Amino acid sequence: MKVPTDNIFKLIQSMTASEKRYFKRHYASEKNLTTDLFDFINSLEVYEEEDVKKQFGSSKLAKNLKVYKVQLMDLLLKSLTSYHNKKSIRSKIRMGLEEVEILMDKQLHSMALSRLKKIKELCLKHEELEYIFSIIYFEIFLSSFFDIDLMPGEYTILQELEGYTDTIKNIYRLKKINFSLNDKNNNELTQLLSEEDITDYKKILQEDLTVSESETLTLSEQYYRNSSLSILFKLVEGDQEKEFEYKKKNITLFEAHPYFIKNNPGFYFAALFNFMICCRRLNYFEELENGLVSIKELLQQYPFLKRNGIFIHYLETKHHFLKKDYKIIVEEFEPEITKHIKKYKQNDEHLTALIFIYFTLTYLVLKDYHKVHYYLRRLSGNSKHMDRNYTYFFHILELISHHETADQFVIQNLLSSHRRKLKTSKSDVVFFKEVLDLFQNLQKASPQEVKELGIAFEQNTASLPSEGVFNIAKEFILDDWLTAIKSGKTYAQVMAK
Repeated sequence: MKVPTDNIFKLIQSMTASEKRYFKRHYASEKNLTTDLFDFINSLEVYEEEDVKKQFGSSKLAKNLKVYKVQLMDLLLKSLTSYHNKKSIRSKIRMGLEEVEILMDKQLHSMALSRLKKIKELCLKHEELEYIFSIIYFEIFLSSFFDIDLMPGEYTILQELEGYTDTIKNIYRLKKINFSLNDKNNNELTQLLSEEDITDYKKILQEDLTVSESETLTLSEQYYRNSSLSILFKLVEGDQEKEFEYKKKNITLFEAHPYFIKNNPGFYFAALFNFMICCRRLNYFEELENGLVSIKELLQQYPFLKRNGIFIHYLETKHHFLKKDYKIIVEEFEPEITKHIKKYKQNDEHLTALIFIYFTLTYLVLKDYHKVHYYLRRLSGNSKHMDRNYTYFFHILELISHHETADQFVIQNLLSSHRRKLKTSKSDVVFFKEVLDLFQNLQKASPQEVKELGIAFEQNTASLPSEGVFNIAKEFILDDWLTAIKSGKTYAQVMAK
């Protein structure tokens, strides 16, 4: 078994403190080199193979590191399996099936059948239908044992299986639709819908998702259907109230079936987050605040979800920026978020960059230009992990920051650099070129001319084909900055509370 260099490191980093304590208590030994390897890797911030070898010098562990890593991986997985034994419905079903097989091997068929009936009830109650195939396999075996005259064509269990199979196929069909739509929705600023996309999505809306009444569907089917419908109404119909309606249906679905939350805490987290994003957009602040309470309680209840706290940090930062609560962002959120990003090594993630954008804008308003450029540098480092349109947007933010402080010399140098790069790369980014032209004209314009340039720019760009960089700029700063330009003010003045 070959284990890639950092798999052990990833697994150990993903373990909770409680899981690590369990491993140390039940599977570790003070005189065991495998335990020493665990302790050292657990202490690392970044995994480097050579650092591990250096730590253990000329010992047999250093010479046979791959072997010890395989042994440690096996021990960790055994420890985690034991730790989580029967703590979840899925674990109870899996372990129950193993118990049934043991009873069958020992020829205790009556006991096996009794145990199997309980497992099947558990499976159907909690809609864990992926396990129904194994359950029915054992049912057929045991039915054959108890009724030797039963003919293959009389297996009603197989007819039952056909119904479950149809349900599972529908779940995966809805899941596929949902994942595709989520990808478009998450990248709506840069992945613009084509006419073909709109036609296809309207067909899904009209033919695929309105066929079944939700009352006849399993909870999983309802979840994926509601999620897909909410996105379609948003992207295709532009109906935000319908989007809100279906996102709220998913929250109601989970709250009415607590075991569905227990079995799928990650799905519930996603449903809550998407619902709150919709509430923020529609200014439903009471719903948003209630959602924040629920999602934070969920993270406390399921510690393995805590790295997802970055989603909450993003939402709260955006919420308070739009409320102009700049002091809260700087004094409360920034230190907490910085600590979270470092702890979970999320510096390169997309949501981290979005949070940094709001930090940049916050410090622009507060006229702390040292911090503005600190976060612009961090955004520049993030850009290689993001859509290319964000790089152009970060350039625009930098130009705006220097315009705020009237650094004309710096602006001119930046304009020359960007024009050279565009010429070399032959990039066809119309909106970004318009922005460069605007800043060029702003350099020597009188106050009245600045206002006129702002009005002309707004009119010119309104007729341009929709582009990713334009959508990003409009999402974060464009309208407010143009308001400042047209009114002869700075961005900081317009945005001040």
